[in-house]
This record gives sequence, structure tokens and C-alpha cells, in this order.
Amino acid sequence: MRWVSQRNPPRRKKRKKPAEVSSPVRTDFDSGSFRDRAGRVYLCGDRVVRGISEEALSDWRKLQETGLYARLSDAEKIVATRALPAAQIPLPERERERWTAFLEHDRIPVISYAYEWSFEMLRQAGLLTLDLVEEAIGAGMILKDATPYNVQFVAGRPVFIDIPSFQTLQPGSTWAGYRQFCELFLFPLMLQAYKGIDFQPFLRARIDGVDVQTMAGLLGLRDRLRKGVFSHVWLQARLDRSYASTRRDVQQEIRSAGFSKELILANLRKMKSLLKSLSWDGSGSEWGSYADFHNYSEADLSDKESFVEQCLRDSGADTVWDIGANTGRFARIAGQHARQVLAMDVDHFAVERMFRQNGAEGVTNVLPLVQNVCDPSPNWGWRNGERRDLASRARPDLVLCLALIHHVVISANVPLEEFVDWLAGLAGQLLIEYVARADDKVESLLRNKQDLYADYSRKNLEACLSSRYTIRRRHRLGSGNRFLYWCVAKG
Repeated sequence: MRWVSQRNPPRRKKRKKPAEVSSPVRTDFDSGSFRDRAGRVYLCGDRVVRGISEEALSDWRKLQETGLYARLSDAEKIVATRALPAAQIPLPERERERWTAFLEHDRIPVISYAYEWSFEMLRQAGLLTLDLVEEAIGAGMILKDATPYNVQFVAGRPVFIDIPSFQTLQPGSTWAGYRQFCELFLFPLMLQAYKGIDFQPFLRARIDGVDVQTMAGLLGLRDRLRKGVFSHVWLQARLDRSYASTRRDVQQEIRSAGFSKELILANLRKMKSLLKSLSWDGSGSEWGSYADFHNYSEADLSDKESFVEQCLRDSGADTVWDIGANTGRFARIAGQHARQVLAMDVDHFAVERMFRQNGAEGVTNVLPLVQNVCDPSPNWGWRNGERRDLASRARPDLVLCLALIHHVVISANVPLEEFVDWLAGLAGQLLIEYVARADDKVESLLRNKQDLYADYSRKNLEACLSSRYTIRRRHRLGSGNRFLYWCVAKG
């Protein structure tokens, strides 16, 4: 889906016919699309092209003929897609020959991953997946897999992007994506809702999610009484062990028994009810209530907002990162001037609150992400390219770094000069706040630590900034303990 700003809500527009390719463009494989043997995604300049097999082409035609594609596309539940005529395929000859046909998808503004999402984001993505399976069955089709990597957030809403996942439903077949749905959606949400365990580290540690045996080991006997645990975790774990070494063709036995689509639908609706019942209150969050309990005076906060807004307005930045965004107050200000804002924080519940508030206020161009600036999302998966680091997915023009530097230097022990060096390598502009040692937040961080942070000083920060940037504006808040700098890279 093409990007629309928060000031102009999403509207359906007539799409222009793609121009014929007149010159070669840079073409790259999408490094995460190799798992589907029926197709492959290519990034051709700014275009997203997918080659598909003969079988996948048949399913694509059925998706259109049944009217399912039109309904889901009009509802903006799936990415806008169209068949690509041979004359308009911007690929080398050897790649064109590999596939029966080609599709083109609208480009997603920013790719994000489930281990960067909050609880509600993962839950909404899971509910969308279940909705699509249910609607597909009504058209004689089904989703062959069920992974959150097939879902992206566009304008604040989950959108399904893997069109070839829709395939014809064979008589007597089960939903093959059930186990994958459990491991990548249901089990992570259960861990958060039932045990208060953040799911992001689990999803980042294992690309296929929380396997059923691990999940069973994390839940105690009493947890079996919780909704969904007995049937989806304990019973599935027992069956998994029972059939692990069997030579029986279980799928064939199920087909022979006449497994019906009505049974699939009944199980889907129970799963949907289970997901809707799961909730999380953010117990243990340190920063989720930061907006309510910050230590700024009203005058200082208003002054800070005014300075930040003026700099953002004058920066001309198209893409902004807000690192250490808390609940998104300044990210939403950035969203009034930038096309796209990535607002990230290490505190899961702060990001959860941000996502909820964005939805309530109709903010569509601020993408909240759970992200630790000192342990960011890496390149990983097959050949360290299946999932990519954040900077390669959405390079910022400007970085907001407000009330964060003391946590990075003192709490995470990152040398101040190295932190500024990293920021300078990210973007051409920086809006940073320095919190003086006299501030009670810094005093709190140093209270039970040996002070080995001689590099943490305003003088040193200004020297580091001046070696990499031109400091265009600087501002001191009324308290005298907080200083703001808008910097532009030299050259």
C-alpha cells in the first residue's frame, strides 16, 4: 500500500498502469522470501515484484475469480496487488524464465518484525490472520501458512502481504498453518498474558517462534486451567511426542476420515475468541507511565515541545527515528512534519501505550517498535539476511534522542563519544537532549554505582557533536539542568 500521511486519511485511488521498462534497474532478491518454493520476491528499484509458479498462478486467478481478492483489497486487509505484463517485468532474462507469471505489490513504507511489536500489535496481526483464513474458506481457499512475517503495519493497521499464501482448499484437508500460528502468535501472547514474560526475546531467539515443547515446559500444572492451555499447549505437546517417530501418514489418515471445513471453521472461531480474551496490563513496566510521572515542570515541558517542533518543522526531514520515545509524545509531534516516524523504546508497555494512543487519536504515520538502542534488531536468519537490521529497512533523515543519553552512557556503559559516532552514522540530522549530572534522574542512576563516567559532561558532548556536526541551534530549559541541540552533519 502506498503511504498516506496522517493528515490525509487512507483513500482508495485509481492506480496508474505501470510504465513499460525501458532501462535496467537495480534488482535484489528479498532475502526473506526464499522459503516459499512457489515464488520469490524481487526488489526492483522502488518496485516490489513477485515471480510465481504455475500452481501459484492458478491460485491467484481463483483468488480474483471468487471476488475474495477484491473484497479483502477494498477492506485494506491485504496489500494491493496486480498481475504484471511481460513487457513490464524489470528483471534480468534468467529470472524471468524461472517463473510462470509475475505480480507487483504496492510497497510497504517500513518493514517491521513481530519481535519488535507490542502485545496488541501481535494480537491484531493474529486476529487478521484468522479472519483471512475464515474468509478464504468461504471462497474455497485457505492460507497455507500463518506467520506474523506475512503481516505488516500500514497507517496503524495490520495488512497481509503474502498473496501466494492463499491456495485452493483440498477436500478433507486440515489447516496446515495451525501449528505455525500457535508458535508465532498464540504461544507468545499467552506467555505475555498469563506469565508476564515478554515474548520479543523468544521470537528474536528462534525464527520459527516458541515451539510447543518449550511452551509446555514454561507452563506449570495450574496453568492448564487457563483458557486454551490444555488443548493448544498440553494436548498438542503430548501428540507431538507421540507422533515424533511414527511412520504413519497422519495427513492421509485425516483426509480419509473426511476432515470437514466446518470443523476448521469451528476451531478458527474458538481460536479467535481465545485471542480476544487475552490481555496484558503492563505489570513491571518502568517507563509505561513516564508521561504521567516525568520530572519536567509544565513550563520546561512546553518550552521543550516548542523547541523540538520548530527544529522538526525547519529540518525538512522525511523519515524520523525517535529513540527512547517512551509513550510517543514527541514522536507524534514529529509526525506532524515528517512523512514517517519510527518511535522506539526498550520498555514494552510504553510502546503498547503508544500504539493504543496512536490508534485512539488517528495517528497513522508513527510506527511504534520495541527496540533497545544498545541491543538493536540484528541481521539474522538464513545467511544472516532473512531478517534485516532496522537501519537497512528505514534509514532516517533525522534522529530524535531526547532524555536518553544518560541511560546509554551510565546504565549501558556505552562511551559517550561512541554513542555520538553511532548517531552520526545513522542520519544527517540530530536533535539531542543532554541531562546534567545535577538532574535527579542522573543522580539516581549514579547513586549505587562507582562513578567511572568522566566522559559524561556537557563540555564533552558539545565537543563530540562539534567534531561531526554543525550545531545549528542550542537551547537551555528553565531548570538549568537540561540542554537541547539541533545538529546537522558537516558537509
